[in-house]
Amino acid sequence: MKRRILLLALIVFFLCFNSAFPQEKEPRQFYRNQVGIQLNPYIDKQFFDFRYMNTVSALRYGYRVTKNITTGIEITIGFPVNLAMHQSFRYINSFNYRIGIYTRYSYPAYSRFQIFAEVSPYYFHYWKGMRSSLDQTPYRNDKFGYYAAPGVSLYSKNKRISFDLYYKFSNLYFINGRKSVLSYKVNFNF
Repeated sequence: MKRRILLLALIVFFLCFNSAFPQEKEPRQFYRNQVGIQLNPYIDKQFFDFRYMNTVSALRYGYRVTKNITTGIEITIGFPVNLAMHQSFRYINSFNYRIGIYTRYSYPAYSRFQIFAEVSPYYFHYWKGMRSSLDQTPYRNDKFGYYAAPGVSLYSKNKRISFDLYYKFSNLYFINGRKSVLSYKVNFNF
């Protein structure tokens, strides 16, 4: 069973890799669809503790409506990773996710380097295993929020792969405990 899964994963990888670098003589001006991913640990003083770290991952799909405007859906998940090998280190289990739609305006449309502005309303869900050692009841929080983000995109030569670097401002707190955070995504355009 493991061999079949590995073989299937390799086939999908090579099919995607082959379509990511085509030998077209006349490339398109822009691709309509975009899939973006993000996976990074939140780097703070706990990151160097090597027992516990927070991780942020995101998946997004976007459709380019016009040459400058993209809209889509995004799911962001935050969760802790316990790296402790012994039981003496206890941590509080938690999980959060954000799901929302986004709209982006990019300028100039056909350039390999673009600046953009993005806005997104989203639903935020947070769950924590317990509040403290005295209060063992789980904690849950559900809210609606939004963010606005200026940023830059850098596209590969054939414009199939792009890298987004942007700074988000929100009405809700991010994993860093503030209402703003520097973020990135790697995108595959097709």
